[in-house]
Amino acid sequence: MFTWVADLVAWRILNLSADTRLGEAVHYFVADVLKIFVMLAVIIFLVAIIRSFFPPERTRKILSYRHHYLGNVIAALLGVVTPF
Repeated sequence: MFTWVADLVAWRILNLSADTRLGEAVHYFVADVLKIFVMLAVIIFLVAIIRSFFPPERTRKILSYRHHYLGNVIAALLGVVTPF
């Protein structure tokens, strides 16, 4: 799917040649930008779902009963799971 859109943009819309470095660079750029946007959309959606199950009050409750250093480790792990 990404290659098809990149082909459309680079070869048909911009009329670049597949044999040139500029054509290959534009094709690669368009394909990668599309992949990154889709990946970000999926990650943000999943993190939003995860965060809906972990409101700040629940996180505070989980961390309040732990030893200071263990609480820091658990807080870091929670930060890895819900980076946003």
